Amino acid sequence: MADIKIKRRILSACQTNCYYVFRDGSDEMVIIDPGDRGDIVYQDVKSLGCKKIAGILLTHGHGDHTGGALQLKELTGAKIYAYEEEAELLKDPEKNLSGWFGPAYGWEADEYFRDNQEFDMAGIHFKVLHTPGHTLGGCCYYDEADSCCFCGDTIFNGSVGRTDFYSGSARALIDSIQKRIFTLPPDTKLYPGHNEETTVAYEMKYNPCCR
Repeated sequence: MADIKIKRRILSACQTNCYYVFRDGSDEMVIIDPGDRGDIVYQDVKSLGCKKIAGILLTHGHGDHTGGALQLKELTGAKIYAYEEEAELLKDPEKNLSGWFGPAYGWEADEYFRDNQEFDMAGIHFKVLHTPGHTLGGCCYYDEADSCCFCGDTIFNGSVGRTDFYSGSARALIDSIQKRIFTLPPDTKLYPGHNEETTVAYEMKYNPCCR
């Protein structure tokens, strides 16, 4: 199996991490959370030699993570995927905070995932981990073979996601982290929606929000 490649592009006023995930030598990739600039992501994809976006995966529905999704879909034809319980938030401009980052919008993903659903995309095998707390339909995409997990705004390097937005819950967030993130192998790399990457082991030991 070819090595996995993960490139990060920081977008939006919130410094949101958009990830380009692909196998070394492959001409297709997965986009995770395209931020608010689908045009920039599209240019990056072309510069990386990618001929096809296999899918646009959303960790949750807030505008700083999703604002570029529809534009990127229009430019490439790629489908947009989200967790099933995030549909309500995606459709409501007030709940998805899209107006904070540009024109307010409501829309739906092309397909919705279920908890523990597994799928292959661009030569990568993912498992969906439902991690409510930041939002009700927040989720992480776990790639066991490559020891990495794209965790959106569930957990950060030394912190956790906010829970004061619509459908947020501090109790649910900590429960998600303890049961879905901290049960992964300790050397699993975590790629969050903001700030730098980290590992399960580091966050279990040092994250002050999870003790």
